[in-house]
Amino acid sequence: MKNQEKTRGIVILSLFIAMSVIGGYMKLPNPITSSLAFDSLPAYLAALLLGGVPGAIVGFLGHIISAALGGFSLSLPVHLLVASEMALTMIIFSFCAKKINIAVAIIAGILVNGLIMPASLILIPGFGVPVFLAMLLPLTAASILNILVCTLIYKPIKKAVFSERKDVVKNEL
Repeated sequence: MKNQEKTRGIVILSLFIAMSVIGGYMKLPNPITSSLAFDSLPAYLAALLLGGVPGAIVGFLGHIISAALGGFSLSLPVHLLVASEMALTMIIFSFCAKKINIAVAIIAGILVNGLIMPASLILIPGFGVPVFLAMLLPLTAASILNILVCTLIYKPIKKAVFSERKDVVKNEL
């Protein structure tokens, strides 16, 4: 039975990653990079439904795949940094949603992913403040769209898919 639950968890996580890949094809126009997309929506959803660690896995892999589809426009090392920041964002988002409330999680997710994490670009030689400022509006807009769509579809999905399968939402991944 334990192996069956583990397999089910891996399959569900894989489905979220696949949705992230599909979301990576849904690009949001911006002047700097081609990697802003709906790749993080499934990560936010996984963070709410499955927990912070599964959401982090989806966020990390979703960003890497989306960036790869865009040709790693900021370079592989920078995208690895951003993917790691996406993973951390999902853990923070999940924590806030579970321990405080969804409104705080939405605000935290937007601030962390749209403002705080991109500030790391300032420290990268050749990027600095100009790249950060150029990324600020499109990244914040992408964060808002990904998080708001996620929170709009969260309850209906949880009710329709997971209500009878509480064992899937135990954060055992």
